[in-house]
Amino acid sequence: MTQSKKHTWWASATFLALAALLVIQVHYSLRAAQLAELNFNHRVVMALKDSRDEIGRRVPMCEDMDNYLCGRTCAMAVRALKRTELDSIIRSNLNIYSLPLDYTFSITDSIPVVASNRMFAPRCYQQTLNGLLEQSGIRLRLQFPGRNRFILAQMSGLFLTSIFIILFVFASFIALLKLIRKKQLQVTRTTEFVNNMLHEFQTPLANIRLATNLIRKRNNGVQTSKTKEYTQVILNEYEKMQNHVEDILKLSCNEPLVCEKQDVDLKLIIEQIAETYAYRIKEMNGFINVSCDSKSHLIKSVNGRLALVISNLVDNAIKYSQQNPKIDISTVIKTNHIQLTIADKGVGIPSKDLPYIFDQYYRVGTGDVHNVKGFGLGLSYVKKVIEEHGGKITVDSEEGKGTQFTILFPLNDAKS
Repeated sequence: MTQSKKHTWWASATFLALAALLVIQVHYSLRAAQLAELNFNHRVVMALKDSRDEIGRRVPMCEDMDNYLCGRTCAMAVRALKRTELDSIIRSNLNIYSLPLDYTFSITDSIPVVASNRMFAPRCYQQTLNGLLEQSGIRLRLQFPGRNRFILAQMSGLFLTSIFIILFVFASFIALLKLIRKKQLQVTRTTEFVNNMLHEFQTPLANIRLATNLIRKRNNGVQTSKTKEYTQVILNEYEKMQNHVEDILKLSCNEPLVCEKQDVDLKLIIEQIAETYAYRIKEMNGFINVSCDSKSHLIKSVNGRLALVISNLVDNAIKYSQQNPKIDISTVIKTNHIQLTIADKGVGIPSKDLPYIFDQYYRVGTGDVHNVKGFGLGLSYVKKVIEEHGGKITVDSEEGKGTQFTILFPLNDAKS
């Protein structure tokens, strides 16, 4: 699966998870609203029951109250007084149950209205006064014009918090999606830049090879041993640079490289690389020491890729040695594995840079000194190739004392 497909998959999965979270949040918000409404209804019913009990205590002591509630003829002053008294009873009981909102009430003997089961539907609360009065079928009916606003006000904290969290999560998701797309665009542009840059290397490399071959042909038969040696070094370096270009082009692709692996002798590769760098190190008054286990070093590899890995590590050891490079290459056979160690006495790597040295395009800082050139691709490529071989690479380094790379490869099934 390519990186772009992975990003698309993760984005889709995250979107679905957020959509599911939104559905769950809405469900629980509606459930909370339903519970708040049930709680409100319960408190109203309890307040009406307490009001009924209090009315029941007053009716035996007040004939006017009984006449008013039963709808008998009463003086206007008596009706106003009893209505005010009844309003006071209802309000005081509503306050006891924390329901300080406006209401309307009436005394009726009509058939009760069936309440709707819909959430926040208009609701009429009724309390029968049977058993308290001489006449049956009298009911106290109560309505709250601001009922829904009151319930929503009670839940405002929950609703506002839920809405804020949902909006924040979706805004974060959109911002993250934009960031991922921006990063994908940057990666695409970087890859195109690397590909174009490396393709531009092809022309000067071809000219180097052509010029070297022309020198060898024109001086054919009379060239000195030094001329042969120098032109051969140029050709060797051309081949190495060409391999670098091709492998970095492969590395810049998103799809992993799939190649047929063959048996190669790691010991032979090490000796050839040491011989290649011997002249350069000798010119710098340094040395390269090779100490390989006497047993066979056969492992499965793609032709040339392991050589490029070891060559890269040796080249780094030379570049990061201030003077007189001292490089030790050794191998040890362990159970079904071969351990390769490449150590130098160079400038070392600061501890803060060690976790990142295998990251693509990362380069260890050298302060104001820029005498070490490169694109930060070498060690990334090294790790990629080693992992393709089923191996593992670790690094130990101390600033000012040197660096040691340790690579562990699985051995081939061939007898050692």
